[in-house]
Amino acid sequence: MTVEIAILFALLAVMVYLFLTEKLPVDLTAFLALAILVLGGYLTPAEAFTGFSSPAVITMLSVFIVGAALLETGVAEMIGGRIHAIVGNSETRLIVVLMLVAGVLSAFMNNIAATAVLMPAVASIARRAGLAPSRLFMPLAFGAILGGTTTLVGTPPNLVAAQMLLERNLEPFSLFDFTPIGLSLLGVGTLFMVTFGRRLLVVREDRGPTATESADLTEVYQLQERLFSIRIPQNSPLDGLTLAETRLGNTLGVKVMAILRDGRRRLAPEGDAELRAGDVLYVDGKASDLEELLRMQSLEVESTQLGQLPMPMPGVGGVRARVKPGSALVGQTLRELHFRERYGVVVVGIRRGGLLLRTNLGEQPLEADDEIMALGERQRVEELAKVTDFELVKKGLSAIRDLVDQLFLIRIPEDSPLVGSTVGQSRLGELAGLTVGGLIRGRETHLGVGPDEQLAAGDRLLIAAEPSRIVTLVQLGEVQLDPESAESQLQSEEIGMVEAAVAPRSAVVGRTLKELEFRDRFGLLVVAVWREGKPLHQDFADVALRFGDGLLLHGSREKIGRLVAEPDFVVLSELERAPRRTHKAPHAFACLLLMVLLVVTGVQPIHVAAFAAASLVVLLGALTMQETYRAIEWRAIFLVAAVLPVGLAMERTGAALLIADTVATWAGPIGNYATLAALVVLGSLLSQGLDGAPAVVLLAPVVIETAQGLGVSPYPMMMGVSVAASAAFMTPFSHKANLLVMGVGGYRTVDYLRVGTPLTVVLLALMVLLVPVFFPF
Repeated sequence: MTVEIAILFALLAVMVYLFLTEKLPVDLTAFLALAILVLGGYLTPAEAFTGFSSPAVITMLSVFIVGAALLETGVAEMIGGRIHAIVGNSETRLIVVLMLVAGVLSAFMNNIAATAVLMPAVASIARRAGLAPSRLFMPLAFGAILGGTTTLVGTPPNLVAAQMLLERNLEPFSLFDFTPIGLSLLGVGTLFMVTFGRRLLVVREDRGPTATESADLTEVYQLQERLFSIRIPQNSPLDGLTLAETRLGNTLGVKVMAILRDGRRRLAPEGDAELRAGDVLYVDGKASDLEELLRMQSLEVESTQLGQLPMPMPGVGGVRARVKPGSALVGQTLRELHFRERYGVVVVGIRRGGLLLRTNLGEQPLEADDEIMALGERQRVEELAKVTDFELVKKGLSAIRDLVDQLFLIRIPEDSPLVGSTVGQSRLGELAGLTVGGLIRGRETHLGVGPDEQLAAGDRLLIAAEPSRIVTLVQLGEVQLDPESAESQLQSEEIGMVEAAVAPRSAVVGRTLKELEFRDRFGLLVVAVWREGKPLHQDFADVALRFGDGLLLHGSREKIGRLVAEPDFVVLSELERAPRRTHKAPHAFACLLLMVLLVVTGVQPIHVAAFAAASLVVLLGALTMQETYRAIEWRAIFLVAAVLPVGLAMERTGAALLIADTVATWAGPIGNYATLAALVVLGSLLSQGLDGAPAVVLLAPVVIETAQGLGVSPYPMMMGVSVAASAAFMTPFSHKANLLVMGVGGYRTVDYLRVGTPLTVVLLALMVLLVPVFFPF
């Protein structure tokens, strides 16, 4: 191994690590690697950017457009909508037909788009057939992935494999070279899922039936125990105020779903809805938390200065310490770290950049260079200053001088329900987001009080942030809780409740509902978020959305209908969907046939035929230009374009030959089948963490060198690696189709491992046996 090869291997190892962890976006990782290869002299400037003009990239881009035309003209939905009418309620027949239909669509559409377009139909089928959605959504995703292996244009790994052959002056794979093997894999995969796979599919009882009706939704998102009502009493300070003015939702931790006045319901009220005495508010929340919160209405709030406080007890001090980069604490919350129990101090503030965080400190994930401001016994403060995870900034009470102007006291009156309870039992931190930094009793100040400290009448609690929630709570006056369920009061002809999933290529991924201003933008209330097999009911406004998250939405059916047309979301409930250009369906289908004919007859290569078809669907009105740009998965395009030249660098340096010699040394003596098996397994393992296309790029030079070294044809090896790179079933992150159905199916990571692992083993064995039949050694 030369130094040049060692450096290249190190670069590839870093790329693989970043691809797996996504600490950087995968396309940015590919761009940086490409820049390093050019600057390091591994590639010439002309070679570095050949990927952007490669036939594989042009074909991928064009297939995205043709597939979108089939979607927008209703061809795909028409196929999906007929499934239940033809098949009925049989789970076995439904799995077979869903996998085959998804497979057929994926042959000429993007796998993720084929999955997404069938999801509303599958949601409806699950409800009508009385099946848990977890029984159908995973087979749907697996069918779409397997269907992509049936044609050259079905999935990026196939296109990349053909491109790698072409670059080495070998005849590339044609459009239907993959079809015999792909159809066999689809058939065997379907047979596996209806036999052995069905027994492994989870019945996610806590996910319930697919959410298409209000009753189903309340079960799915476990709302039954969270729906109750609040009555506004006579002479209430809330009388005459709007919902926005009362800040009732933020203060009480509830979401107002409806207002009942004089027997008439106003569903999904906006912020300008005016409240009146006697109104009954149907809300989503936790009644027990609200009861505890209302106990705090008797508290008295006042601001103070540090100099006005009684002298603290001896032996108490403060500390400011910075979290070091690389510390094991980074990414964990104070609550997860059991910070108070672990270090014996109370954190009263966190300085992050130019911000000073004072509320909900227990839920703040720590970041590198955060400054922790804490109070506690001097001995424990000294111990914290020596912890290797921190860099000491300052010790002593002067360490928290920044908070002096924002100190507040909460006084506990004699008639307060909190008298006799402990600091922990008061739930001030959990319900009001406040950290109790100290307690003033008589002329003494106790800093760093623990959760077991009992509260007495006249005590004043030292809070390092304005207790705005307590202030507003006191101003609200009396409200009356009613255990009456509002479950049957939430829908009408005008107002509905639906479930939507974050769509493929959605622009909302990585952004929070607060950043999106979701309520103002779409006019819909997000009641809950479904993630990783369970619903999130609280504090999700600041949670970054992920691909495949489920959102429970409540609002007017008109606004729900508008959301259906939004490309960022897939509405799973039965609604009158945005009109499709069904009159253009023949044009879209004709363009697809034209592409196939041009390739099959040899008139034009695949990239020219696909580009011509893509141009025609736009020209004929099956797709608008705006829809065209949205249809292209630019991340995948840039990723493939940037990694294609990596294969050339591997060949030029001799890295590919080195790996090939190793494979040939170990597997060659056993036979060609053993060599093929080794490459197939390697391709599949790489695809579980990487996109399939980079896996093929990394292995293609190895395949060519191995075949030359053994004196066999490169075609069976390349075909095996290409198809194996699509066998990505073992984790939800191995393919975006898996991730897309994870939320709506209620799956957890272990569910994919349980079903996908044996399926992968069966399919890899079939590949090794089948590929040489059609592509002899």
